Amino acid sequence: MSPIDCEHVLQQIELYLDGELEVSLRVEVHQHLSGCNGCLDHSAFQQRLKELLRATCGCNDVPAHVMERIHAMLADHPEPLHPA
Repeated sequence: MSPIDCEHVLQQIELYLDGELEVSLRVEVHQHLSGCNGCLDHSAFQQRLKELLRATCGCNDVPAHVMERIHAMLADHPEPLHPA
């Protein structure tokens, strides 16, 4: 198994957090997160964001237009975002 890089992890992070990755890729992402603080911070941010949206929206699924806006914002900021 080849090591997975940060770019690939960040592309897969939502599927990882939602438990929707195939097992082998999920293991690779998990191993990467255990050794990469930048990706781990980004993962934690995404998880908190999902929880906040669920609590605020009162729903389990984030509307597609909201996710598109979030993805666009994250694409403009490839480095991990840290809450102030």
